[in-house]
Amino acid sequence: MEKKKIYLIQANYTYSGSAHLPYAVGMLQAFSMKDERVASIYSFEPIIFERRSPQDILNGISDPAVIGFSCYVWNYEFNKKIASMVKEKYPECKIIFGGHHVRDGHEQLEKYSFIDVLIHGEGEEAFRDVLLSFAGEKELGEVKNISYRFGAQCIDTQKAPVLLSDYPSPYLEGVFDPIIAANPQYEFIALLETNRGCPYSCAYCDWGCLSSKLRLFPMERIQAEIDWLCDNKIVGCGGTDSNFGIIERDETITDMLVEARMKRGYPKKFQTSYAKNSNDRVFRIGKKFEDSGMSKGVTISYQTMSSVAAENVLRKNIPIETFSQLMNKYNECGIPTYTELILGLPGETVESLKSGIDELLRAGQHYSLYVHNCELLPCSTMADADYMKKYDIAATKLPLNEPHRESAESDGVPEYSHLVTKTYSMTQEDWMEMNVFAYFVQSFHHLGLLRFVALYLYDSLSVSYKDFYSALIDFLRQNPETVAGKAMKLVEEKLHGVINDHISITLADERFGRVEWPLEELIFLTTVYERDRFYEEIKPLVRSFVKDNDFVNELIDYQRFMIKYPEITCEEKDFGYDFPSYFEALLNSAQAKLQKMQTRIVIDKKGFPLSWEDYARFVVWYGRKSGSNFYKYRKEVKQ
Repeated sequence: MEKKKIYLIQANYTYSGSAHLPYAVGMLQAFSMKDERVASIYSFEPIIFERRSPQDILNGISDPAVIGFSCYVWNYEFNKKIASMVKEKYPECKIIFGGHHVRDGHEQLEKYSFIDVLIHGEGEEAFRDVLLSFAGEKELGEVKNISYRFGAQCIDTQKAPVLLSDYPSPYLEGVFDPIIAANPQYEFIALLETNRGCPYSCAYCDWGCLSSKLRLFPMERIQAEIDWLCDNKIVGCGGTDSNFGIIERDETITDMLVEARMKRGYPKKFQTSYAKNSNDRVFRIGKKFEDSGMSKGVTISYQTMSSVAAENVLRKNIPIETFSQLMNKYNECGIPTYTELILGLPGETVESLKSGIDELLRAGQHYSLYVHNCELLPCSTMADADYMKKYDIAATKLPLNEPHRESAESDGVPEYSHLVTKTYSMTQEDWMEMNVFAYFVQSFHHLGLLRFVALYLYDSLSVSYKDFYSALIDFLRQNPETVAGKAMKLVEEKLHGVINDHISITLADERFGRVEWPLEELIFLTTVYERDRFYEEIKPLVRSFVKDNDFVNELIDYQRFMIKYPEITCEEKDFGYDFPSYFEALLNSAQAKLQKMQTRIVIDKKGFPLSWEDYARFVVWYGRKSGSNFYKYRKEVKQ
């Protein structure tokens, strides 16, 4: 008997020669094919993992019995388009939607007639059982955690917790081998899942409503998957765990990854979501990854510094004193960290956001800050109608907010984000002002354009970071023809366009490659592109705080000299102050006094020159979390 064909689709954008292995549907296939009944009835066709024109994909599908779609914000519209085309051409084909974009209940069945079954939550067991029901092996109504059509009715089956923790691995079962063999043009990014579940209930997160106990995958499986990563020369690996470092064995897993990197060369980089309440174990893990060259920065996240907003979204943060101690510890050991905030949580205000960022800077986070706009995810508590009503939440629909994807890439099916732009504590005008402040602090402090200036003003003249960067914003608005003033005008026009015309919140610039840039990175790039003019134009602002004109010139020269630039125009420079020792102490939260002495700085020119496109990619994009946009140097002090 000829087997029935199953197609799995987890389409994603590619990123300048990199592509994600379709882990979610790979898990479905590996689990289902372990069942002898499924294996005897069905054959799995090659997984569709990249976005191409819908017609091309349809042309590659032949006599499908079942098509399963993994849905999230970056492919939901695409999946609907493909599914509707398949249903029209093959009306007997069963269409299954699952993933984080599938909400509880059967609303999506009522809305889209081309969908036959919805799988809610984790999908491995439910997907296998649905396949068996299609083959007459069991009743569809007996399958837990799904919604399905029964004549003119839409039926929700019993909800039940998923307890499995020993799943077949798509890597070890060979699911991805054909993809890698057929696509040598891509450098594939893999995911490593060592446990599943999250003990927290953050309202903005689509894991939060699950609030499930952690289920640990077998260590033998994890080691075998790491070996597979090495065998297949996987350069970049991401951890799927919600809180890596929360349990003791995570340090052992770190040792396994580092040993693989040291002995076999892969994976070269590992990035994960670290435990929310960072601890000594997370520190040790971060140090091991940093020492091995695998680190992409350790997260010490808050999401919000507002106690009101934190309470509203059920978020518990570490005390700022603990954060400051952690920053000192990481900084002293040279371990890069980054902190994330979410802009737009209910309870956040313009003042609380500015003060919160100021507080993080005073606590020592000078290297990397990410301020993300709050996105309304359909399976999160925040997207619940009662929650939205309670906190007066409104979202703006706009083209997909996914930085760094290739801007020229188009398959004719736009995807959408829904950003929270209004709450009971934030007007849309507030939202724009909060974004402006966040963008310019990230660009000018954390990416570094005026970091040393701000540090000096805070330490020597007690000018708060909030006051300095607020003054910078006012100065740029008053001087719109300056380099940074033009960037300000561009950002404000963009934000008004988001609110009024629902345009994209990312922006491309051909000088820096075919990439959609987040605005803070584009501000940095367009400003540093005209570096000399920018630093000359910014001197009046600095002179409004510092009256010694000669010192201002020297401070600005040092700031300009230390920022990485595609071409090294000057390899060494003499200064009248020991700026390196002073700023190194301040960045490590130590007390310091700026000494007036002749100091020569010789920069390390290794890796330069670069093209602007490579500079944008490797220094700004890839290097941001590790704070690598300042030169390494040596100094010579003359007494």
